[in-house]
Amino acid sequence: MESEIGKRYGKLTVIEDTGKRYHQTKLYKCLCDCGNYKEVNTNQLHSGHVTSCGCAKHKIKDLTGLKFGRLTVISFKERINHKTLWNCKCDCGNTYVASTSGLTMKSTTSCGCRNRENKANIDNLRFGFVDGTLLSSIKEDRKINKNNSSGVTGVSWDKSRNMWTAQIMFKGEHYQLGRFKNKEDAIAARKQAEVDYFGKYRKK
Repeated sequence: MESEIGKRYGKLTVIEDTGKRYHQTKLYKCLCDCGNYKEVNTNQLHSGHVTSCGCAKHKIKDLTGLKFGRLTVISFKERINHKTLWNCKCDCGNTYVASTSGLTMKSTTSCGCRNRENKANIDNLRFGFVDGTLLSSIKEDRKINKNNSSGVTGVSWDKSRNMWTAQIMFKGEHYQLGRFKNKEDAIAARKQAEVDYFGKYRKK
Protein backbone atom coordinates (compact mmCIF):
# COMPACT_ATOMS: atom_id res chain seq x y z
CA MET A 1 0.00 0.00 0.00
CA GLU A 2 1.30 3.43 -0.94
CA SER A 3 2.64 5.42 2.02
CA GLU A 4 0.67 8.44 3.19
CA ILE A 5 3.76 10.09 4.72
CA GLY A 6 4.42 13.47 3.12
CA LYS A 7 1.04 13.74 1.40
CA ARG A 8 -1.10 16.85 1.79
CA TYR A 9 -4.82 16.91 2.47
CA GLY A 10 -6.11 20.46 2.60
CA LYS A 11 -4.02 22.22 5.23
CA LEU A 12 -2.72 18.93 6.65
CA THR A 13 0.58 17.25 5.82
CA VAL A 14 0.96 13.63 6.98
CA ILE A 15 4.20 13.27 8.95
CA GLU A 16 4.02 9.87 10.66
CA ASP A 17 2.04 6.73 11.36
CA THR A 18 1.09 6.78 15.05
CA GLY A 19 0.75 3.00 15.16
CA LYS A 20 -2.79 3.45 16.47
CA ARG A 21 -5.94 2.23 14.74
CA TYR A 22 -9.38 3.77 14.49
CA HIS A 23 -12.06 1.29 13.31
CA GLN A 24 -9.30 -0.77 11.72
CA THR A 25 -7.89 2.22 9.78
CA LYS A 26 -4.49 3.76 10.40
CA LEU A 27 -4.26 6.91 12.52
CA TYR A 28 -1.73 9.42 11.22
CA LYS A 29 -0.11 12.40 12.91
CA CYS A 30 -0.51 15.42 10.65
CA LEU A 31 0.97 18.92 10.70
CA CYS A 32 -1.44 21.74 9.94
CA ASP A 33 -0.33 24.85 8.04
CA CYS A 34 -1.11 26.86 11.18
CA GLY A 35 1.54 24.90 13.10
CA ASN A 36 -0.76 22.69 15.13
CA TYR A 37 -0.71 18.87 15.11
CA LYS A 38 -3.73 16.61 14.72
CA GLU A 39 -4.27 12.85 14.56
CA VAL A 40 -6.50 11.85 11.64
CA ASN A 41 -7.50 8.42 10.32
CA THR A 42 -7.13 7.33 6.70
CA ASN A 43 -10.84 7.53 5.91
CA GLN A 44 -11.10 11.13 7.16
CA LEU A 45 -8.15 12.15 4.99
CA HIS A 46 -9.31 10.42 1.82
CA SER A 47 -12.92 11.56 2.13
CA GLY A 48 -11.93 15.17 2.73
CA HIS A 49 -13.93 15.18 5.96
CA VAL A 50 -10.92 16.59 7.86
CA THR A 51 -8.71 19.13 6.09
CA SER A 52 -7.22 21.10 9.03
CA CYS A 53 -6.60 20.90 12.77
CA GLY A 54 -9.81 22.86 13.22
CA CYS A 55 -8.40 26.30 12.59
CA ALA A 56 -10.17 26.52 9.21
CA LYS A 57 -13.56 26.03 10.87
CA HIS A 58 -12.94 28.49 13.65
CA LYS A 59 -11.10 31.11 11.61
CA ILE A 60 -8.47 31.68 14.24
CA LYS A 61 -7.29 35.27 14.45
CA ASP A 62 -3.50 35.43 14.62
CA LEU A 63 -2.45 37.11 17.89
CA THR A 64 1.28 36.65 17.32
CA GLY A 65 3.22 39.77 18.34
CA LEU A 66 0.31 41.36 20.19
CA LYS A 67 0.63 42.33 23.84
CA PHE A 68 -2.00 41.79 26.51
CA GLY A 69 -1.05 43.26 29.88
CA ARG A 70 2.39 41.84 30.62
CA LEU A 71 2.04 39.01 28.09
CA THR A 72 3.39 39.15 24.53
CA VAL A 73 2.12 36.40 22.22
CA ILE A 74 5.07 34.51 20.71
CA SER A 75 3.36 31.79 18.69
CA PHE A 76 0.27 29.63 18.22
CA LYS A 77 0.37 26.49 20.39
CA GLU A 78 -2.74 24.41 19.70
CA ARG A 79 -6.48 24.25 19.70
CA ILE A 80 -7.86 21.89 22.33
CA ASN A 81 -11.26 21.46 24.01
CA HIS A 82 -12.66 24.31 21.89
CA LYS A 83 -9.93 26.65 23.16
CA THR A 84 -7.19 28.29 21.08
CA LEU A 85 -3.94 28.41 23.05
CA TRP A 86 -0.93 30.68 22.54
CA ASN A 87 2.68 30.60 23.71
CA CYS A 88 3.37 33.88 25.50
CA LYS A 89 6.34 35.66 27.10
CA CYS A 90 5.73 37.62 30.28
CA ASP A 91 7.53 40.89 31.06
CA CYS A 92 9.08 39.13 34.08
CA GLY A 93 10.80 36.67 31.71
CA ASN A 94 8.61 33.62 32.27
CA THR A 95 6.83 31.77 29.45
CA TYR A 96 3.12 31.08 29.75
CA VAL A 97 0.34 29.45 27.74
CA ALA A 98 -2.85 31.52 27.51
CA SER A 99 -6.14 31.15 25.66
CA THR A 100 -7.57 33.63 23.17
CA SER A 101 -10.50 34.39 25.48
CA GLY A 102 -8.25 34.89 28.49
CA LEU A 103 -6.08 37.35 26.58
CA THR A 104 -8.76 39.31 24.75
CA MET A 105 -11.14 39.47 27.73
CA LYS A 106 -8.22 40.62 29.96
CA SER A 107 -8.73 37.85 32.52
CA THR A 108 -5.14 36.71 31.83
CA THR A 109 -2.62 39.56 31.89
CA SER A 110 0.54 37.89 33.26
CA CYS A 111 2.12 34.53 34.00
CA GLY A 112 0.84 34.91 37.56
CA CYS A 113 3.53 37.31 38.75
CA ARG A 114 1.05 40.19 38.94
CA ASN A 115 -1.21 38.26 41.33
CA ARG A 116 1.78 37.29 43.47
CA GLU A 117 2.90 40.93 43.64
CA ASN A 118 -0.60 42.11 44.54
CA LYS A 119 -0.84 39.50 47.30
CA ALA A 120 2.55 40.54 48.67
CA ASN A 121 1.49 44.19 48.69
CA ILE A 122 -1.75 43.35 50.50
CA ASP A 123 0.12 41.29 53.09
CA ASN A 124 2.64 44.08 53.60
CA LEU A 125 -0.08 46.68 54.10
CA ARG A 126 -1.95 44.35 56.45
CA PHE A 127 1.08 44.04 58.70
CA GLY A 128 2.12 47.67 58.28
CA PHE A 129 5.07 47.16 55.95
CA VAL A 130 5.91 49.44 53.01
CA ASP A 131 9.10 48.77 51.04
CA GLY A 132 10.25 46.55 53.89
CA THR A 133 9.69 49.33 56.42
CA LEU A 134 7.50 48.73 59.49
CA LEU A 135 5.56 51.98 59.67
CA SER A 136 4.67 51.62 63.35
CA SER A 137 8.37 51.62 64.25
CA ILE A 138 9.00 55.05 62.72
CA LYS A 139 5.91 56.92 63.90
CA GLU A 140 6.70 60.29 65.47
CA ASP A 141 4.50 59.51 68.47
CA ARG A 142 6.08 56.10 69.10
CA LYS A 143 6.59 55.41 72.81
CA ILE A 144 10.13 56.01 74.08
CA ASN A 145 12.00 53.21 75.82
CA LYS A 146 11.90 53.59 79.63
CA ASN A 147 15.70 53.27 79.78
CA ASN A 148 16.19 56.20 77.42
CA SER A 149 18.11 58.96 79.24
CA SER A 150 17.56 61.74 76.70
CA GLY A 151 13.83 61.65 76.14
CA VAL A 152 14.44 61.26 72.41
CA THR A 153 14.56 57.92 70.56
CA GLY A 154 18.03 57.21 69.19
CA VAL A 155 19.83 59.68 71.46
CA SER A 156 21.67 58.42 74.53
CA TRP A 157 24.50 59.28 76.93
CA ASP A 158 27.82 57.47 76.42
CA LYS A 159 29.40 57.29 79.91
CA SER A 160 32.73 55.94 78.64
CA ARG A 161 33.28 59.02 76.45
CA ASN A 162 31.17 61.56 78.34
CA MET A 163 29.33 62.43 75.14
CA TRP A 164 25.88 62.17 73.67
CA THR A 165 25.45 59.71 70.79
CA ALA A 166 22.88 59.73 68.03
CA GLN A 167 21.90 56.70 65.96
CA ILE A 168 19.06 55.39 63.83
CA MET A 169 17.76 52.01 62.62
CA PHE A 170 16.28 51.74 59.13
CA LYS A 171 15.26 48.58 57.22
CA GLY A 172 17.28 46.42 59.58
CA GLU A 173 20.44 48.53 59.24
CA HIS A 174 22.07 50.48 62.08
CA TYR A 175 23.43 53.95 61.31
CA GLN A 176 25.74 55.78 63.73
CA LEU A 177 25.09 59.52 63.39
CA GLY A 178 27.90 60.74 65.62
CA ARG A 179 28.91 61.76 69.14
CA PHE A 180 28.23 65.23 70.50
CA LYS A 181 29.18 67.32 73.55
CA ASN A 182 25.78 68.95 73.61
CA LYS A 183 22.55 66.99 73.93
CA GLU A 184 20.79 69.44 71.61
CA ASP A 185 23.26 68.71 68.80
CA ALA A 186 22.68 64.96 69.14
CA ILE A 187 18.91 65.48 69.05
CA ALA A 188 19.22 67.69 65.97
CA ALA A 189 21.27 65.01 64.19
CA ARG A 190 18.67 62.37 65.04
CA LYS A 191 15.77 64.56 63.89
CA GLN A 192 17.50 65.30 60.58
CA ALA A 193 18.16 61.59 60.04
CA GLU A 194 14.45 60.88 60.63
CA VAL A 195 13.63 63.33 57.86
CA ASP A 196 16.21 61.75 55.55
CA TYR A 197 15.29 58.10 56.21
CA PHE A 198 11.67 58.13 57.40
CA GLY A 199 10.32 61.21 55.62
CA LYS A 200 8.45 59.68 52.68
CA TYR A 201 7.08 56.80 54.76
CA ARG A 202 5.63 59.02 57.48
CA LYS A 203 3.53 60.73 54.82
CA LYS A 204 1.81 57.47 53.86
